[in-house]
Amino acid sequence: MTTSYTDLQHLFEQRKKNPLFNTSYPLSPDDWAKYSTPGTLPFDSSGPIAFYIHIPFCSQICSFCEYTKMRVPSRDLQINYLNALGNQIERFIEQHPEMKIYGFDIGGGTPTSLDLFPGFMMWIREFLESQTFTFNFEPSIEGSFDTLVDDYLGQHKSFYIAKAGFKRLSLGVQSTSNTVLTPLHRNNISAAKMGKAIDEWHRLGISKINLDLMYGLPGQTLENIKKDIDIIRELNPEQVTVYEFRTNQLKTKYKPDSDICFNQYCELFDGLSRLGYFGEFGRNTFSRDRYDLGLSSYLRHRMFDGWQYKGFGISAQSMSPFGVSYNIGKNEAIEKLIDQNWLIKNGSTYEASTYYQLPRHEILNKFIAISGYSGGFSLAAAKNIFGNEFDTRYSTVIRFLRNENLATIKGDRLQLTETGFRHYGTALSLFY
Repeated sequence: MTTSYTDLQHLFEQRKKNPLFNTSYPLSPDDWAKYSTPGTLPFDSSGPIAFYIHIPFCSQICSFCEYTKMRVPSRDLQINYLNALGNQIERFIEQHPEMKIYGFDIGGGTPTSLDLFPGFMMWIREFLESQTFTFNFEPSIEGSFDTLVDDYLGQHKSFYIAKAGFKRLSLGVQSTSNTVLTPLHRNNISAAKMGKAIDEWHRLGISKINLDLMYGLPGQTLENIKKDIDIIRELNPEQVTVYEFRTNQLKTKYKPDSDICFNQYCELFDGLSRLGYFGEFGRNTFSRDRYDLGLSSYLRHRMFDGWQYKGFGISAQSMSPFGVSYNIGKNEAIEKLIDQNWLIKNGSTYEASTYYQLPRHEILNKFIAISGYSGGFSLAAAKNIFGNEFDTRYSTVIRFLRNENLATIKGDRLQLTETGFRHYGTALSLFY
């Protein structure tokens, strides 16, 4: 651990232009190779847990996406996947019957691209009705306007989302400009259609609509960002999330310019603030409700408090006070993994293939990287992870960040300043 103030100055300047320092951690899987251990990730049975369910299917593949995904397969293969997913969830509940659930998110991929979506939602409804939750439990599901606006299959998928108990629906818009979306293999949906769909979702009782926007995309300009803000004004969703385009995990020659990304974030922040959305500078979530962080309870407690979570499905990640695990499928062909023969051979489930038993400083690093989406991190949560020695171990880093106007201490949080957010990954990496 670097403790010299001068060393920190040199390290900060050295890392500033390295795009690998963002919200990803570790920088390379090999960094944790020495912590790999047989067995499965244990959880703290005395604490609450969140579930994340990964649906890796999409109606089309967007070129900016870094997650494990594939085009929607046959109905038989969808059945295989959902059955294996259900087996994995039920097995975990049997092993941990006493744990309360604080969050429950379904993402992907595009969960709403499933042909079997209504039946899947009914299974989710029955499952949730049998569980015990914390007081602020708020489940969320991801979808796309493509799969929900006209509901081409006549399945009324939005109805089943509401019926299953989801009050929060998150949809990726990314950009409202054809010149930006078309090269990324992404369709643009008219504002009129999006507005009509949002009205229908509200009528069904889905009270929180979150729209995702991205910045730093190839060819994206400040004028594109201003158009996005105009569409947000028209649609008036409850929440907006903004994501920086990352290329460190994608096979692309395009490299976003850090100054362009910063300026586009500033344009989004200023525009959303003018529209009455609340969100501290450096955070990527914005809400019309001053007291709502713009997140589901799974993401809220994961990002701000470092609580444990369990991932289900191909390549899903899990984290507990003891380490991190990744389910099978991170670097394998999905088609093979959802084949019935493979599932029968492997117990019809997607259990973790890699478990890293991590020392406390690595768990802290992972938490700080995840918290980067909020523009800082909770000092109380950091001390809870690392122990009482946190203050002395990292005092020089904190002093450096404050003296160089890169971060401030606001109550319980170390929060990056505008100067610090320009190089947020570098600033937070000084704790690694």
